[in-house]
Amino acid sequence: MLLKFAIQEFLTEKRYENLAKPTIQTYEFTFVHLERYFLSQGLELIEDITPLHCKRYIRYCMDTGDKPTTINNRIKRAKTLWNWCVSEEIVEVNPFKGARKVREDVKIHAFTNDEVKQILSHLRRVKRRENSLHSMRNHTIFLTLISTGIRLGELVNMKWNDIDFETKTLTVYGKSRTQQTVPLTSQILKELALWKAYCEGKFYKLSTSVWVNQSNQPITGNAVKLFFKRLANVMSFPQTRCSAHTCRHYYAKSYIEQGGEIVSLARILRHTSIKTTERYLTFFSNELQESNERFNPLNKLY
Repeated sequence: MLLKFAIQEFLTEKRYENLAKPTIQTYEFTFVHLERYFLSQGLELIEDITPLHCKRYIRYCMDTGDKPTTINNRIKRAKTLWNWCVSEEIVEVNPFKGARKVREDVKIHAFTNDEVKQILSHLRRVKRRENSLHSMRNHTIFLTLISTGIRLGELVNMKWNDIDFETKTLTVYGKSRTQQTVPLTSQILKELALWKAYCEGKFYKLSTSVWVNQSNQPITGNAVKLFFKRLANVMSFPQTRCSAHTCRHYYAKSYIEQGGEIVSLARILRHTSIKTTERYLTFFSNELQESNERFNPLNKLY
C-alpha cells in the first residue's frame, strides 16, 4: 500500500474514533513531514520501509535542527501509525518499534514573580488606557491562566456554564476529553464576573463561550498564542518564554514555593502520573534552596 493511503486511512479511523481536532491536526502535521522525507528517498510503499530507513529519518530530523522533544514526538506518532498498520494487517512488523528516544535536556522555565508583576502592570495600563474588549479580555485571560494552571485548550473551550460561582469550581475537558474540576479563588471569580458583565453590556446576547472576539465569536488557541507573542515583544524577557504553558509552570512553581503538597498539585494540574508533577519539585528545588538561604529565620539571629 502507498504510504500516503495508509496515512489517509489511519486519519479517517481516528476521526471515526472522535479524537479531538487538535490531536488530528498534530498527526497530520507530523505525517506530512514523514511522508515528504520517505518520498525523497524513493520510498512510496509502506511495506518497503525498514528499521534502517527509520533510523535515517531520525538522523535527518536531528541534522535539520529539530529539538529532541520534537523528534521524540515524531517517533511516538510514527510508532502509533505503524502499530495501527500492523493491527490492520497492512504490514507485518513496525519498523519504528526499536527506535529509541533522543535524550532530552528538559528544563522547565516559569515566570518569576517580578516578571508576572511586570506583565500585570502592563496589561492594567493598557486596560485603563483603551478600555477595549481586547484589553479587558487579555487581562482576564492572563489572570485566569496564572491562578488556575489550566492548559491552553482548556482555556479556549471554557463555557459560562462550566463556571460554578457558588462552589468556586471550573469544569474543564482535558486530555482524552476527560471531565475534571479545577478550584477557583474568590479573586479570579471576581475578575470573571467583571468580564461577564462587560460582555453582557457590549453584546446583544451573551455567548456560551467565556472568551470571545469583537464579533462575539469564540476565540481560538491561535488568538491566545498571538496575544502572548505580542506580549513577549513588549516584555523582552531574556530567559522566559511568554506562553500559556509558562503560566501553568508558574502556577506549579508558586504552589510548591508556598508549601503546597505534591499530591494535591498533581490533582489540580490533572496529571495522569505523579512523576510528571514531581519534575516541578526537581526543577525548582534550587530556587527553593536559594529562597531558604535568603529568608531563613536564623538570618535574623546572627
